[in-house]
Amino acid sequence: MYCNQCGHKIKDTANFCKKCGAPVDSTEETSERKQRMVRFFYLHKNKILLIFIAALLVCGAATAAAVMLPDFFQKGKENSQPAGAVKAVSNVDLKDSYEIEDNKLSLDPLYVTYEDGTLHELTAYDVYIDTVLYEKQENRIDASSLYDGKHLVRLEWEKNGQTYEFEKTIALEHKKDTWEKYVDLVGMTGKEIAEAYGSLGAPVYGDLSQGDWGYAYAEVESLSLQVCFPAGLLDREEDYSNSDSACLEMSGTLNTLFYNMETEMSMEDLETILELSLTPMESGGCSGTLSDGKQIYIGEGAVLDGVYTPDSSVRVTVSEAERESILERIF
Repeated sequence: MYCNQCGHKIKDTANFCKKCGAPVDSTEETSERKQRMVRFFYLHKNKILLIFIAALLVCGAATAAAVMLPDFFQKGKENSQPAGAVKAVSNVDLKDSYEIEDNKLSLDPLYVTYEDGTLHELTAYDVYIDTVLYEKQENRIDASSLYDGKHLVRLEWEKNGQTYEFEKTIALEHKKDTWEKYVDLVGMTGKEIAEAYGSLGAPVYGDLSQGDWGYAYAEVESLSLQVCFPAGLLDREEDYSNSDSACLEMSGTLNTLFYNMETEMSMEDLETILELSLTPMESGGCSGTLSDGKQIYIGEGAVLDGVYTPDSSVRVTVSEAERESILERIF
């Protein structure tokens, strides 16, 4: 038979178990099945203990996973973004309308509100207006090609490796008092023009007039203008950037010399904007005298029924008195 305490096999006549010392109750009849069970647990007690501990660890891990995994997957869903994905933000304090001054648009300062409620100043960003990317210089955009009216503006920037964007439809309007401003180089020396706007292009000499003097035409590329200097027979310079010769006239287009002209306008509109009286010419354009006495010719051969367009040719020359004085200094 087997000991009821430890399962060790003992003699049927024994009163005590030699293994564990437990007394043998000879009056109690123990079934063979019970003895086998006791013996099994005794022999495999170490393995059973390890299995029990492993089961406890597995249950504990399952409980922890049931608590933590929902939050983990929720955070992963919020934070995971495909490579190159753009994330929209709730608000950037773009105004509903902006005024364009001297063909320049400034949006700064701008502040962005992120989803966590934090507010930061937006200092580095790209500007798309009607899907076109506009470059910024000194935080201002060249808005000469933008019409007055509503435009879709999209801002894009990066923060902590994430690309963000914000879109809003805003109204843009050119400041109307800039209509009266115009580029005036007539009377300036070649040296003065070069110092103000950069080096002049190579001169191209015109035909001699009355056999004693001619014109030297040079491009001012930064302004898209052509300026003209008087050129004598013997003093035709190769570069007017260092010259003391005064500009005799300049030519360009209407929307280059004057800021923010309308796409079409009548001669009466031009008179109002330029604050002068204009006279129609047989060639189809018109002419007048500026407040400083200089002569202006607009739209020669490019005018239809008294309506002018910004690409009409414009020429501004010195007054007759100034022309004579310039020529006297040269010859």
